[in-house]
Amino acid sequence: MKFSQNMMNTAVALVTLAGATSVMAESFPAPLPVEQTGKSESLPQTYPSEWIFAHDANFFSILDGKVVLLDVSAESDQYKGMIGAGHMATFLQSRERNELYVAESFYTRRTRGERTDAIQIYDTTNLAYQAEIVLPGGKRAQTVTQKSGFQFTDGERLGLVFNFTPAASVTVVDFEQREVLSQIDTPGCSLIYPTGKRGFSMLCGDGGMTTFNLDEKGAVSKETRTEKFNEIEDDPLFMKTAIIDGVNYFVSFKGRVQPIDLQGEKARVLKGWSLLSEAEKKANWRPAGWHVINSDRQGRLYVLMQADGHEGSHKNGGGEVWVYDVKKKQRIRKLTLANHGISIEVTKGETPYLAVINANFEFDVYEADSGKHLRTIGGRTAETPFVMHAAQ
Repeated sequence: MKFSQNMMNTAVALVTLAGATSVMAESFPAPLPVEQTGKSESLPQTYPSEWIFAHDANFFSILDGKVVLLDVSAESDQYKGMIGAGHMATFLQSRERNELYVAESFYTRRTRGERTDAIQIYDTTNLAYQAEIVLPGGKRAQTVTQKSGFQFTDGERLGLVFNFTPAASVTVVDFEQREVLSQIDTPGCSLIYPTGKRGFSMLCGDGGMTTFNLDEKGAVSKETRTEKFNEIEDDPLFMKTAIIDGVNYFVSFKGRVQPIDLQGEKARVLKGWSLLSEAEKKANWRPAGWHVINSDRQGRLYVLMQADGHEGSHKNGGGEVWVYDVKKKQRIRKLTLANHGISIEVTKGETPYLAVINANFEFDVYEADSGKHLRTIGGRTAETPFVMHAAQ
């Protein structure tokens, strides 16, 4: 058989390619072993105090909200996991049962159709779904998430869900038996502040607070009301609160502090005081933001503050966090933020971190004691987070 010049060229090219391939194969390391699929890591049953839950309401797709678990002390790999929390959900972490609870809503056609409200239960180690408690009536309040929409009482045996249709009520759930016990009508009163051994209080439209004591079966055994203390027309209180030694601290739009002792069977209104000096009042310093107040394990009060505040600016956030000794009723430091903040949370360890949701919906992390800015956790970790919960 005679070879043409083209055939000869092809043969030479193939020999050359084979040789090159051989040399390349010798110069590359052995291929990596096939990675096992379906593998997952477990979280510790008890979370470190440096971790927080960041509740992402996800305004761009509200039915796809979530709660993200972050380590704010870490230089990298802060993201630890997430659970779903759709349609303006509310969230609770149990310290007694190592469970996480999300009260949320579902529709049969995703964005429309028949509505079901339910509490979803997840474990803490795998963030895996465990069970649900269906809530009756499609009444769960769907608002921008806030902590007082979903609370424990009776040593975490009972859960309390705020409803708004716009008629106000509270659904009482037994977490141990995983069943609904009762619904309590609460006309004119909003949100939930655990009170005493087995009860809760609510802020009411008349400027006072109503306390509901419950029996073992979740029914009201006693109801009491306080005198008016909330100046709703002139200087209303934010409905967010920080708890120090059993006392709930509220702040008003113009910087008044209102402590309320909720350790007993009824709310006890304590003497208020001001965050501001006279000069600061004239300069219109005010609390502002969504979750504007928090506390640390050392009993210090943190308030997100805004310069040049005015009527209607109370949700705009601010550029400083002021820290107070509540026993002395004195400010002990001012922390200047690297970025404008809209919500704050303080971790509950011996050396606390201050986490701030900034105006870009990222997380700025500071040393709470010094105010030093350590890092910003961005990268679309959450779309529109509004509230954080320090891990317990």
